[in-house]
Amino acid sequence: MSQVLLGRTNRYVFPVWARGHLTGDGSAEARAERLMDALLASPIETLDISPAPALWGRFLRERANRLQIAVATPTNLLLHAPDARIAANLLQSHIIETLCAVGRTHIDYYFLSLHETPNETQLSGALEALELARQEGQIGAIGLAAYGKPLAILALWRTHDAFEVALLPDEAERLQTLLPEAHARRAGVVVLTDGSRPPDKGQVALTPIEQAVALASALHK
Repeated sequence: MSQVLLGRTNRYVFPVWARGHLTGDGSAEARAERLMDALLASPIETLDISPAPALWGRFLRERANRLQIAVATPTNLLLHAPDARIAANLLQSHIIETLCAVGRTHIDYYFLSLHETPNETQLSGALEALELARQEGQIGAIGLAAYGKPLAILALWRTHDAFEVALLPDEAERLQTLLPEAHARRAGVVVLTDGSRPPDKGQVALTPIEQAVALASALHK
C-alpha cells in the first residue's frame, strides 16, 4: 500500500502505526524486545510509546533505528491545573520527560489526550506550551487524542484550530461525529484499531505492535 498524506502536517506516511501495548505472560522487557525485533523488520515507520515510554525509550536508545515517535499525554493531565501557567508547566514537564526517556531532542507527533474536557484556562495554557515546544523544535505535529464525549470534543475543536492530526478510537458514533470536522480542518486522521482490517482510504491505523506488523506485512505485499 502506498503512503498517505497525513492532513496538513504535509507528511506522507505509511498507513499503519504501531502502538507499544504489551500483553501476555513473562517479563515486559522480554516481550518488548521480541516486539521491537519484529517492528524493526517491518515497513512500519512510527511507534506510539504512550503505554510505556520508559521501556520503549530504552529500546529506542539502544537499538539502531529510524522510527518516528508518537506519544499522547497521560489521561486528564490538565484537569487539576488551577491556572494556565500550571497547565503549561504540566505539558512542558511531560515533553521533557518523554525526550529524556527516548534520548532524543524531538518528538514527531505529540497528542493532547482529552477524556474529560478541560476548561478554557487549562486548554489555553496547554496550547501555548505546545506551540512554544514546536517553535523550539521539541515536537513536530500537534495532535488531538479524542477519548472524551464526541460532542464535547467537537465543540472544543470548533473553537481551537491548533490540531494537525486527530487520534480517534474506532467507534461508530465517535467517527461519525468527528471525522467531518477532521476533514473540514484538513487534519490527518489516525484511527486506534485492533488491526483486524486495513485502514480506510486516507487514514492511518494505530494498532498494537504484533497486529500492526501482520497488517503492515499484508499491505506491503
